[in-house]
Amino acid sequence: MNPRKVILMLVAIIALGLCASMLIRTQRVKAAQPCWLKLVNIEAAKEQWALETHAAPGASVTLSNILPYLSGPPMCNVAGATYATGKVGEEPSCSVHGTVSHFKPYHY
Repeated sequence: MNPRKVILMLVAIIALGLCASMLIRTQRVKAAQPCWLKLVNIEAAKEQWALETHAAPGASVTLSNILPYLSGPPMCNVAGATYATGKVGEEPSCSVHGTVSHFKPYHY
């Protein structure tokens, strides 16, 4: 077999592997974006609830408190993941992806 063809085949295989890796990474980030948006919505709902109820920083917030400000109960698209609303002034978090400021889109 011609050495040029072997080298060309190796380069093509490496390029294909890199493309596949990048595609998988992009799909994971896209799958995590709805979770990030839900965390942002939970935070906005908490802030609205705190303003309307005059809740002090550090006050406990339950899902039932902020549910009227959301379109429905937040659910992460990763099986078994849960959201913690946190207290007033704290970021909500996802048990898989973390918080908005420390978001980990590659954790599944």
